[in-house]
Amino acid sequence: MFSEDPEAEKLSYLPGVPQLLETYRSQMGALCTQLFELGVAQKQARDDEVKCFFDCFHEAVEDNQQVAAQLIVNFEKTRKVVLLEMQRMTDRQQLLSQIEQSSKETKQLHDDLMTLELQLADQLEEVVKDFERNISDMVASFCRDLENNHNEKLLEIAMLALEKAAKNELEEDAPDDLRALLVDKDTVVNAVSASHDLHLLKIDNREDALVTRINSWVAALMKEIHHEEVARNRKRIAEIHNYIDYVKDQLEDMSPS
Repeated sequence: MFSEDPEAEKLSYLPGVPQLLETYRSQMGALCTQLFELGVAQKQARDDEVKCFFDCFHEAVEDNQQVAAQLIVNFEKTRKVVLLEMQRMTDRQQLLSQIEQSSKETKQLHDDLMTLELQLADQLEEVVKDFERNISDMVASFCRDLENNHNEKLLEIAMLALEKAAKNELEEDAPDDLRALLVDKDTVVNAVSASHDLHLLKIDNREDALVTRINSWVAALMKEIHHEEVARNRKRIAEIHNYIDYVKDQLEDMSPS
């Protein structure tokens, strides 16, 4: 944190700053340990969120498929009976009338199956959006409160030292670099601010690296989920069309020449 920070090195000669730095390092070390433990806990929370999502996702698909399958089972029972009756029909007009009725029922089944799939797609879209929001909200910020508190205390010490310097009460062994800082308030504030900004930049860079990795994982996961859902939806629509085409072909075969 303090490498490449010349202002912090100069300010470290102020009375009380070495102890402040030691406290800061100790607290930062403890915080890093807490952050590691928090990271482990958050990973478990993310894993639980992912599992919950896929459980809900698959449950919604299975429930929808069961409803659709029951529609087809009921339709097939009636259709097979009607086909046998149509094969025995000798009246052309009666046969044409039954074919027309069966065509209407086939269209109704098609509409019902497509409505179910549309409802499922809409439901899954909302589930995916909620999941994406929840998983993204688990990305947290780090360390700023501790750094801001350290900066406030450092500025207080520096301003007290500035007052001592103005009264010629500064310790005789104070380094020249420190005396050069304690010429006026602006110089002191600028030095402390420069050190603070550098620390925040390092915190930002570290946080960016952590967040980037998490966001990359989220992006890859969401891409996979969207890809699988698009593939599932297309496959299901193709299955519906293929089944309806099969039923229509059988009806056409029953048409009198």
